[in-house]
Amino acid sequence: MKIPFLALCLIFWISSNANAVVSFWYQDGNWTVWSEKDKCKAINRPIIETSHAPYMSFWLVHDLSNPGVSIDAYFWPGAFVVGTKFNVNLVPPGGEQITVPAEAGLDFALRTERPLTEDEVALLEEQNLLIVKPSHTSFSQAVDAIKLPMVLRQLKTCADFLGQAKQK
Repeated sequence: MKIPFLALCLIFWISSNANAVVSFWYQDGNWTVWSEKDKCKAINRPIIETSHAPYMSFWLVHDLSNPGVSIDAYFWPGAFVVGTKFNVNLVPPGGEQITVPAEAGLDFALRTERPLTEDEVALLEEQNLLIVKPSHTSFSQAVDAIKLPMVLRQLKTCADFLGQAKQK
């Protein structure tokens, strides 16, 4: 009787450990927002589709160590030379273009070198469709942006949640 009770206590202690992983998950249509250790991420395609092939996807990243929303834009393999600098142009139909410097971290992925400004985020929130086009390329991707205001709010909620958890 004593051994099973101690085993049960050990299991309870492990499961209630103060270092437990804090997680956040939100999904609305094709958009998903989730937390990792020090980041919150949002993606415009179902996670199941991108787990092995993130190609042609648009990610918003809120890194707690560098507050603000950055962009990861994934295209087709071989689209870029790793280390090459680009501008990522976010082109709303009939709206003001947002241009953010980026670098190819993979042969198919660009990561912006700075977070978006508050004005740029406000422009994104007004869009229904967004064209993501790297400078000096002949290709782009279209992103359904109708749910972007809610996604950006959830991304902020996720970052606030992680920030509060880290303070405890």
